Amino acid sequence: MKKLLYKEFVLCMHPLCYIFSFVFPLMFLIPNYPLFVGTLYIIPMFSVLFVGVQKGVQSHDLFYTALLPIRKRDIVKARMASVVTMEVATLSLMALLTPAKLAIIANMPTDPSVDPYIPGLNSIDGLVSSFAFVIVGYLMVNAIFFLMFYKKGRSITAPTLISTFGYIIYIAIFTLILPGFAHGFQEVFVLSTPAFQCIFLGVAIVLYIIGMYLIYRKASKELEQADL
Repeated sequence: MKKLLYKEFVLCMHPLCYIFSFVFPLMFLIPNYPLFVGTLYIIPMFSVLFVGVQKGVQSHDLFYTALLPIRKRDIVKARMASVVTMEVATLSLMALLTPAKLAIIANMPTDPSVDPYIPGLNSIDGLVSSFAFVIVGYLMVNAIFFLMFYKKGRSITAPTLISTFGYIIYIAIFTLILPGFAHGFQEVFVLSTPAFQCIFLGVAIVLYIIGMYLIYRKASKELEQADL
């Protein structure tokens, strides 16, 4: 397993994966800019990781790795570890930037009429809710991508497109559509007590951990049955 992880982070992870994980979260500091947009750019990195800049898929990396004297589920585990690392790095950097984000907001005039997302998300409680929604969104993306890809283990085009557009629709629902007709959404998820925000975030993290384990189990079975 250690050698597989070494392969993932040294040979398979293109420098773009690291750059995107640590550069695009800086968009979090842009005033009046939706938090979710910066998190979106990690999803295209899945394709860069799997293709390896036209080397991973075309050189049949998965087929070659599956021929090695290792368990197929370890192949899935190592690759999922790479993706989880990118997602955790992105959210961790954004969390570290939260004090700077709040400082920028505090020194800016507020005008809800030009705010492109829920005004309450400019508060610390709103940001906590946003992180929770991003974590759930990443879980959804991982489920779509990994289960679709490992079913056949060949093309990444459909998994990439469907997972990316799925995440776009997901964030559109929670940032544009739902608050528009459900004012209670803002009161519950944005303006509620700090204790509720922490519970909400904790539930999202637990769902992510459990969900990723279930995705790993299902994707492993799909790879074992796939005709590579």
